[in-house]
Amino acid sequence: MKKRFNVTGRCIPMRHYTADVSKKLEQTLDMIEMGEYFIINRPRQYGKTTSIHNLQTLLEETGEYIVFSTSFEGVSDSNFESQEILSSAFVRLLAKSVEYFAPERTAALLAVVPSINSFEALSDFITDFTSKTDKKVVVFIDEVDQSANNQVFVQFLALLRNKYLVRDKVSTFHSVVLAGLHDVKSLKLKLRPDEAQKYNSPWNIAADFKVNMNLQPSEIKPMLDEYCTNTGVKMDTQIMSDLLFYHTSGYPFLVSKLCKTIDEDILPEKNEKTWTLADMAESVRLLLKEKNTNFDSLIKNLENNKDLYDLVYRIIMDGDAVLFNPHEPLIELGIM
Repeated sequence: MKKRFNVTGRCIPMRHYTADVSKKLEQTLDMIEMGEYFIINRPRQYGKTTSIHNLQTLLEETGEYIVFSTSFEGVSDSNFESQEILSSAFVRLLAKSVEYFAPERTAALLAVVPSINSFEALSDFITDFTSKTDKKVVVFIDEVDQSANNQVFVQFLALLRNKYLVRDKVSTFHSVVLAGLHDVKSLKLKLRPDEAQKYNSPWNIAADFKVNMNLQPSEIKPMLDEYCTNTGVKMDTQIMSDLLFYHTSGYPFLVSKLCKTIDEDILPEKNEKTWTLADMAESVRLLLKEKNTNFDSLIKNLENNKDLYDLVYRIIMDGDAVLFNPHEPLIELGIM
């Protein structure tokens, strides 16, 4: 199968050229093995979903874990209307996540769904399920942003938090990993319909996720080395890795996009099998001219928040020096 540079969806090593992120995975695995609860919050197309899949595979290969990997993407808002509905919906999500490789577990989970009609019942289910296995149970929940600004979701996180706090006495999940754009710890939420938005901390037991998700030159180079071996293309992979990092700060989507443009557009046009500095410059030029979902998302977020738009305009266009304070809400939003 011919490999390509991937800019959409999950990276699959058999199909795509992938950077060497083994050290990042090791750091994240260490957190899971220590029983941490945390959130991987990074921008779109930063490799969150790919990382979750790789972590699930590594955990299952040890034989010591039961892993449920779910996502709130596409989950109907109606599932978050009440505790009763979300309780049973969550168990159904767990069941669906293992239906292809553990159908017997799926059947057992679906059998108890009718009895999970409250958060109290869900709490009892978690204790019962985790206490009856000698394996550690890990839950991944991707796309948590889909329903994060929802009071029932906050209460669901509070349930997981409360069980975490008493886990030396009551059996519960070994580790829970959320993934999304936002840091759940800093979300503004309406506690009641008549209240203004306030900060709530349903996930204040979460460990800080300090793994650097940006691709470093040393992680990009093995990808380019493999590409050269497979295709016969010639380049100085160290120089090109440094250049890719220089132009993108290691943003995975942008790294792959520049490589893909050179491989699929620039090289065929010049009919050569050599990457040059000029090719990299041309790839950057083409990227800045095009319309893509990544740039559209950035533009949308700026246009939907006039204060953030004005701040960015002041910095980039007017050259204003703005005091950096990550605790100032607008700057915190800009960082995110």
